[in-house]
Amino acid sequence: MRQGTDATEIYRPSPDVVFRNIAGEHLLVPVRTGLAHIDYLYTTDEVGSFILSLLDGRRDVADLSRQVSAEFEVDEDRARADVAAYLSDLREVGLVLLDSAS
Repeated sequence: MRQGTDATEIYRPSPDVVFRNIAGEHLLVPVRTGLAHIDYLYTTDEVGSFILSLLDGRRDVADLSRQVSAEFEVDEDRARADVAAYLSDLREVGLVLLDSAS
């Protein structure tokens, strides 16, 4: 896992981002002025979309990793490292938020 991201952290989608599936493309669209990289649309693959669909502010990285492992038949340790890295990247640009209670 990346430094600063652990299995007990809980993430939720930013209220400043809209997630849409358009013509088979999964898009994250910043909708509020002042959000990092507002001039960009972010795309995600099937695994990223699956992770985003699970973000509800209750599931921690460990739980998300178990679900990714089961859904995509990947080793749970590898899933945990990938989920943590993905969420860390999304957090850096303001697309997801770390829940303050975690």
